[in-house]
Amino acid sequence: MGDPASVRFDIGDYAGARAAALEALATSPDDPDLLRIAGRAGVEVGAADAVAQLRRVTELRPDDAAAWRDLGDALATEGETEEANAAFARAVELDPADESSLTALGHTAFQAGRREDAVSYLEQAAAGRGASTAAISLVDMYRSLGQLDAALAAAVMVAEADPSATALLDVAELSLQTGALDEAAAAFARVREIDELPDHDVYALHGMIAAELARDGHERALALAHEAAALDRYGRSALVVAHLEAADGGPSRADVDAALAASLAEHRRAHADDHLSPPEELHG
Repeated sequence: MGDPASVRFDIGDYAGARAAALEALATSPDDPDLLRIAGRAGVEVGAADAVAQLRRVTELRPDDAAAWRDLGDALATEGETEEANAAFARAVELDPADESSLTALGHTAFQAGRREDAVSYLEQAAAGRGASTAAISLVDMYRSLGQLDAALAAAVMVAEADPSATALLDVAELSLQTGALDEAAAAFARVREIDELPDHDVYALHGMIAAELARDGHERALALAHEAAALDRYGRSALVVAHLEAADGGPSRADVDAALAASLAEHRRAHADDHLSPPEELHG
């Protein structure tokens, strides 16, 4: 069994880990392992001396990439972005495959407006790592830059490694946006199969309807709209049905497109939220 500070840290008892580490540091003030636990636990509980402890670890172990990454995390938590960036850069110098530090550098580069650097860091971090945090961040970064084909390729890589509803939503939405309509419809159908959250059938059906409307599949879109309306407790599908059934007049295509886009956005927010709330009504 490890020392008390390590054991407590590993089970998530950060206050206890910090207290045990500080007690041991009273007799071994330059023990880098104890300083690291005290500092990392200190970050978790908001201790004022966490940065100083982790900085001391880098002085004692200047060639330890993990020590520099820990310092970068602590500095970032304190809002010291420039110094955190330098610490992450040092970690990458020592370990070019350090995914966490590369991902952090990608985020800080993007915040600083250095978009090409941001993409480069995230591409390095994501290389061959499937559904890693870096790969997921890369999907969002490409999308924010309007590079939808690259975002779709990255999303497919993530979904192949982790075919979760959230990952498949990225594939479905980006396929829709890039005109890969068969792929979009298939991905939304797959989302419907695996998304077990209440009322989410309607969201997936709305995505499938959007794909059919984009390729002028009126009859298929109408059938899906009726299916959605039968499941829809909130009336979000009524506008779509009204548009598809109207010989003339009725809700406009622009209204329907806006309602479907709002439904997709609500679906994504539902998966992003830790605590789901009842979906809001859609309005055209």
